[in-house]
Amino acid sequence: MGRGKALTDQEHWWIIGLHDGGVSLHEISRKTGRSRTSVRKAIKTERGPQSDSGGDKPSAGRRPALTEREVRLLVRTAATGEHFAAALKTKIGIKASVRTVQRILQCTDHLVYTKMDPTLPLTVAHKAARMS
Repeated sequence: MGRGKALTDQEHWWIIGLHDGGVSLHEISRKTGRSRTSVRKAIKTERGPQSDSGGDKPSAGRRPALTEREVRLLVRTAATGEHFAAALKTKIGIKASVRTVQRILQCTDHLVYTKMDPTLPLTVAHKAARMS
């Protein structure tokens, strides 16, 4: 379809005034001789889009494996440095996988990954036995 003439400033503010007065879109378009689409666009540019409700919609998609509370508990427990990911998972009782626990800990800024040393430290007696 072809385009009509652009709204003049006078028409634009006439439409806004009618809308503020509570006149319906259909009635405004009949009075001004403009299409409902152009009336709706003029109102939208001036007043912004209308929302049905003020509340937030629930987010779409997959739910996170851990709640924010569980993540905070996990990070706080991991900060002690005494447990590795699998031990943290069982200690806290998280239903998520070990890989998820590792991923969350990796994304935490103030924690730095260090590989655990699998050997026990040598005592003085061990060192003496090795030297002799």
